[in-house]
Amino acid sequence: MKKTSFLYNLISLAIFSSFAPYEAQANENAEENEVEKIVVTGSRIARTNLVSAGAVTVIDKEAIKASPYKNIGDILQTMTVSQPTENSLSANGSGAVRFNLRGIGTNRTLVLLNSKRLPYGGKGADSSVDLGAIPTSIVERVEVLMDGASAIYGSDAIAGVVNIITKKDFDGLEVSASYGNNTDFDGAKKHIEMVSGFAADKGSVTFSASYSEDDVIHSKDIPFSEAPVALQNDGSLLPDGSYWLPWTAVTDPEGRRLTQGPDYGEFHEYTSADSYNYFEQSFLQQPTEVYSMSAFANYDVGQAFKSENVVLDFEVLYTHRNNDSNSAAQPLIPWIGGYDDIPISKDNYYNQKFGPKDANGHSYDIYKWSKRMNEFGPRQSRFDANQFHIALGLSGDFDDVWSWQTGYTFGRYESQETREGVFNWARVREAVGPTHFDESGTLRCGTGPEVVKFISSTCVPLNIFLQPGQTQPEGAMEYVSGDWANVSYGYSSIKTATFDVTGTVMTLPAGEVGIASGVSYMELEGLKQTDSNAVHAMTTDGNGRPTGGGYNVSEAYIELNIPLLSDVAFADSLELNLASRYSNYSTGAGNTTNSKASIFWTVNEDFSVRSTISQAFRAANIQELFKGQLPSFENGTDPCKTGADGPIRPLTQEHDSGCLKTGAPASGFRDGLDMIRTNTGGNPDLEPETAVIKTLGLVFTPQALDGFSLTFDYYDIELENTISTFRAQRKIELCNETGDFCDDIHRYQSGPLKGVLLGVDTYNENLNASHYRGIDSEAFYKFRTSQYGDFRVGVNWHRALKHEISIFDGGVTDYVGTDSSNGGFQPKNKMNFSVNWQYDNISANWFTYYLGEAETDGRPEQGEPTKHTIDGWSYSNLNVNYIASDQWEYALGINNVFNTEPRRVMRRSAGNTNSIGAYSAAFLGTTFYIRAKYTF
Repeated sequence: MKKTSFLYNLISLAIFSSFAPYEAQANENAEENEVEKIVVTGSRIARTNLVSAGAVTVIDKEAIKASPYKNIGDILQTMTVSQPTENSLSANGSGAVRFNLRGIGTNRTLVLLNSKRLPYGGKGADSSVDLGAIPTSIVERVEVLMDGASAIYGSDAIAGVVNIITKKDFDGLEVSASYGNNTDFDGAKKHIEMVSGFAADKGSVTFSASYSEDDVIHSKDIPFSEAPVALQNDGSLLPDGSYWLPWTAVTDPEGRRLTQGPDYGEFHEYTSADSYNYFEQSFLQQPTEVYSMSAFANYDVGQAFKSENVVLDFEVLYTHRNNDSNSAAQPLIPWIGGYDDIPISKDNYYNQKFGPKDANGHSYDIYKWSKRMNEFGPRQSRFDANQFHIALGLSGDFDDVWSWQTGYTFGRYESQETREGVFNWARVREAVGPTHFDESGTLRCGTGPEVVKFISSTCVPLNIFLQPGQTQPEGAMEYVSGDWANVSYGYSSIKTATFDVTGTVMTLPAGEVGIASGVSYMELEGLKQTDSNAVHAMTTDGNGRPTGGGYNVSEAYIELNIPLLSDVAFADSLELNLASRYSNYSTGAGNTTNSKASIFWTVNEDFSVRSTISQAFRAANIQELFKGQLPSFENGTDPCKTGADGPIRPLTQEHDSGCLKTGAPASGFRDGLDMIRTNTGGNPDLEPETAVIKTLGLVFTPQALDGFSLTFDYYDIELENTISTFRAQRKIELCNETGDFCDDIHRYQSGPLKGVLLGVDTYNENLNASHYRGIDSEAFYKFRTSQYGDFRVGVNWHRALKHEISIFDGGVTDYVGTDSSNGGFQPKNKMNFSVNWQYDNISANWFTYYLGEAETDGRPEQGEPTKHTIDGWSYSNLNVNYIASDQWEYALGINNVFNTEPRRVMRRSAGNTNSIGAYSAAFLGTTFYIRAKYTF
């Protein structure tokens, strides 16, 4: 793909005229001292975001110290510009922690470590960086650029950039330890870390190591999550457990869903009172261990390569994490797993004795049945991850005004997941089939010698209708489960090589014209290898297909800085910045050029204006390109079917042409499943996403009020060609309405399940467009009193104006102020408030986070959907720090001081809770921690 515009032509003209700007922060591999120059040079204020054309927020080491979190990802999620997503309290997740800037997507925020790219982390070939692998012990500060930056950094930098700056030139030794828990003392968090180093005239070395351990907390032990509930249209709560029951559920020949219920009484039609509390066996807080080691070093070589001030830099980071998760016992549901040929036989002893009967009192073959195998225990997963990061750099100066640097970076994230508590479908088929008693009176699988000879001699019939007080026959569980753990292994890796030159090309009346240019080469690889059980769909853990592939990209960039005005009326300074980057991909992304123009206008000491316009892009990642294609499920309802209740609805050509075209019978059919089976996977022909980003910011720093600053930043992001999947239900609807997508819909063509969906193809495609607008504001006031110490008060506010998603068929929805499955949780307002107080050797920090209200659609099964309002919500944290001596420092923290409960929502998406990730800070109620640090 080749992309040009007026902006590209403008930059080309600027390049040839050598009359353009330079922004050193744009250099992806810039030395730390260069970043520091950009932070302070030409600024009359102390904060970084007040002196750059793009808004930058800095989380400094004091804020990190006052935080209760042990990794950078959890800290970033407390920002108002963050859309909370997977974090360290994701009960059934991989343990990875991600950052979703402005809700535009974790894969559209670029994460750097000392301006260098990191490998994607998670489950094999993943799509974004695992920030949980970056311990706070190594971090000096975090800079969050809230502006498109593809002209500077390349792919992924659509929403912005997170640049984690590590500690360097550390001299001494510090050891700290902390302990935290909830008020019931059943979920301890322990952490210990060490930082040491020395600094000398010729260089420095900083070494860090840390270890943390989180104990398990079960969902059932926290009142908020002890059982699943459903928020109703009227605001009331009703039990909302799972239909996949340990007391068995079957569908009779008339299509009615029958169960004996938790009391194991007579078979009756299923109601919500029969549902199962699947939180009972689940974790809310995963048991987790994390240890990390790192080293950062630099050495002043002196003169070399005809250059002065040659410096050799080296950095290495290793992080290991293992965590376990539990979820409710595996349900056997063969007809959903694609096995419609595993009926409970009418000749099965347990069916005859305990199963339902037809109108004549006879047993019948049960094709649609399910049983959650509680007698086997919960499903268990163990996740092990290792992240490596190694970087080597060399830099120097020549002719006083020019500098160069070159570097090589290697990163790799490896993971392995082991899932236990699953069953073998082929053996289940035998164990629920016909049975007979042998000569010794022992119940055996199969009937008749011609059938039995094809069945394993170790087969033991399985009692699907297990009654209270009964146990499965000896050997039955071992036969259907066996050693069938599913194991998947994967990695993501990145290799980069760069060379950059920066300098001054000329001097104008307003100042020096700077230039930076460079080239880079990057290789990315990824793999997720599933075992043979998953590949061949042999177990109840579902299908799995390997994901693997790689690509490379060669890039060149130029950045220029022009000081236009200086020290004139209405302009203390005016700078124009231009940048452009050319990228050549070995995949379908092809060639792309992305450019940026920005201005920073300092009107006077009190007032400044900043603005940018830029192109950005995101190349499809390995998961999107090469993800193995496999079956999955989507929430929704097949509009062609008749539900579990009521008379079967015949289908007509007038209203159901698509249903009939895809194989649904004209007489209609029943399907009690409230989900749609889909076929998902990658697409190697994907094109890159493209974006145009515009920002306008105002900065107010009144000299009459020393220590006060106020910023307002408006953003407008138009994203096109977005990589996504089209919802299966909508494909079915369009097949009926317009005839589109009918070839993507697959149904059973014969037998008792004729018409039931086999699957709908929902592979990755360049489908949609998105449009985001909003305002971010920060206000800070730092002042000193003679009697009461020093104070720093801060307020951050985010106001979403548009979060619009346009889908393939022309539908456009603005999700601002709503909570939905498609748009996520998008309140109009988010705010945090902080107060820092320091007096002599005591300091205290108060932090309050506020989420505004949002509307969500009511439940349609209760009649006409109504709008239900999720009220505004807040929680507060308190931290007190005491410096006892030159060596000892202590801290005490209380999180969620007022024990605020999370809001309940219409949908659940945060593990085993009745809420969503936006409220995860309150999942455990009030918690506390104590911390001690010793400095040698």
